[in-house]
Amino acid sequence: MRFAKHFDKDLYSKWHRKYDGIAMIDVDSIEVCPRCYEPLAILENCYDRGQRFKATTLVSTLASRLRIPSFLVFYKDVGQGSLTFRIKRLWLSNAEYELMNEEEWVNVLYEIQEEHKDCCINTTPHNI
Repeated sequence: MRFAKHFDKDLYSKWHRKYDGIAMIDVDSIEVCPRCYEPLAILENCYDRGQRFKATTLVSTLASRLRIPSFLVFYKDVGQGSLTFRIKRLWLSNAEYELMNEEEWVNVLYEIQEEHKDCCINTTPHNI
């Protein structure tokens, strides 16, 4: 991949850290409606190395203010292009990690999309 040779994904973070008195936290991903681009959930993603913790304060704060769910998503390559997931629903107190395969996790994401359809500003009988 030629692009990868010239792209430093942390370049902005490195630049930002040079200055005192400002702070930044990256947001890993935001699930959106494919029709109106309304934010539907915020995810903190991390490769699964068996760790039990990842800081999620900002993700939880943003999700609370937007009134959308937030998830901690640990993912792991299980070969042949497949992933497995450990998911934590951050808005639930005392939530435990849920082990999911690709189909189970994508079904959660589809459920979030489905819940949004009733209030989507771009949902018409032609694009449901």
